Amino acid sequence: MRQLPRLIRALCCIAVSLIGLVIDGSGQSQTPDTNQKLSLEDRIVLASGIYSAIPMYFGHMAGVPNLDLDREYRAYVNLVLKSDSRRDFDMATMEFIAKLGNGHTWFGDWWLRNTLGQSLGFYAHPIDGEWTVTETQVPDLRVGSKVTAIDGEPIEAFYARNAKYLFASDEHWRRRQLFESPYLFPLRFKLQLSDRRDISVVRTAPFAFHGTEFKESRLTMNGDIPVVVVPSFANPAIESSAIEHIKNVRKAQALVLDLRGNHGGSSAIMLLQALMTRPYHSWAESTPAGVALFQSWGVIGSRPALAWGSTLQFPRDPIYSGPLFILVDDGCYSACEDFVQPFRDNGRAKIIGERTAGSSGQAYIKDFGNGMALGLSVRRETFPDGRPFEGMGIIPDIEVHLSASDTLAGRDPVMAQALALAKAAPE
Repeated sequence: MRQLPRLIRALCCIAVSLIGLVIDGSGQSQTPDTNQKLSLEDRIVLASGIYSAIPMYFGHMAGVPNLDLDREYRAYVNLVLKSDSRRDFDMATMEFIAKLGNGHTWFGDWWLRNTLGQSLGFYAHPIDGEWTVTETQVPDLRVGSKVTAIDGEPIEAFYARNAKYLFASDEHWRRRQLFESPYLFPLRFKLQLSDRRDISVVRTAPFAFHGTEFKESRLTMNGDIPVVVVPSFANPAIESSAIEHIKNVRKAQALVLDLRGNHGGSSAIMLLQALMTRPYHSWAESTPAGVALFQSWGVIGSRPALAWGSTLQFPRDPIYSGPLFILVDDGCYSACEDFVQPFRDNGRAKIIGERTAGSSGQAYIKDFGNGMALGLSVRRETFPDGRPFEGMGIIPDIEVHLSASDTLAGRDPVMAQALALAKAAPE
């Protein structure tokens, strides 16, 4: 990729990762008023600012061809005029922005996060149609447990009631977002499990974005095969530590890079260069181009866009050039997918696992100066050959499914497949 655009993209990704700290000022949780109000004037100014930014900056109207933005805005205004509650305003705004159907387009309020966004202490998402716990710090709740209800409400009903507030490019990612949105849950609740146990959950830990808990990558050895687990790109130290691990195993027979659950962050350009040995194609991209004169002529439609095709990029001084196996799943999102796509494009690595989330792009950030911010994805990416990526994801070379029973039993067929291939790889 051309160096200046790559630098700009990396800086923009870092800016998005840090926007919470910028908006919150110090980044420290305050003690906000749980019943905070917004004046009528504030609600009108905020709502109109949100609405007016969409036609200018939102780059994914092609993904919602049947959306009547004016009609949805009218419904949104009706909601925000009915209540002076800041929480009600936030929920109405999230519902409005979620209708744009894009995982990189969002509305957030630090007041809501600090007031009602305390961590759940666990994470669950659908595996084989069952809401399965995949991470937990809650006593007596173990990985592989299946959630059936929240305070007696069936989990599917709970999801259906809250899905309208979740930002996603497809239904699969929307479901993954439920347990990453703690402000949708009561501060105290009973978690009902399929084994008929009830687990009490009390949310006390501060809100945190997924990935910010990770500080570094980790290296494990399976016999002679090194496995580098990169859980996130939210912290530059994670990428740096991954590169250091690769330097230490640069003469290995084969290398496994585990990116499952990596929700992205900053573009991992240095890690890509450390592993890339072949030319590869970048994404093809487009962005809105609101030229008033052209629109008045009506010659290029009501939503003109500036588009540019894929370009051929070349490797630079890789650290490791042996057989490479990259593990992915539907939690590999954003910058994680930007990293994987070149290896899928040129076959440098075998991609193993399940299709990725299917959303990336740079966001325009509108900071309202009161803890609220709007992010609108301005760039729509497609595969180098023109196939759609948003809402579709990257399909692995070798698809291996991790089942709910695998999770409960602690089995990892994806890793097993990768290790079998790595051990068979020629030295």
